[in-house]
Amino acid sequence: MNIEFNTDEWYDHHRRKVVWFSAIVDEKCIDCGISIEALADHFDAFYDDPLPAFRTQRARIWEIATKLIDQRRFEDDGTIIIRSADL
Repeated sequence: MNIEFNTDEWYDHHRRKVVWFSAIVDEKCIDCGISIEALADHFDAFYDDPLPAFRTQRARIWEIATKLIDQRRFEDDGTIIIRSADL
């Protein structure tokens, strides 16, 4: 399985309070995200501006997302969400 990530992160506080990013898995785009709680708990993110913490920890977050994709831990809507327990 070939997994590549894009540097297209965005914060949508209306949609599950998650910082979103995308992965291309075997030419299919998958929305991935990390909860604000996970970013705050493990990477000292600020709730009102979590993107700097995400960008600082991007490599680690992508590593965890890769593991979840490999384990096929998709949400019901087909997304991958990293939570505090995953870190």
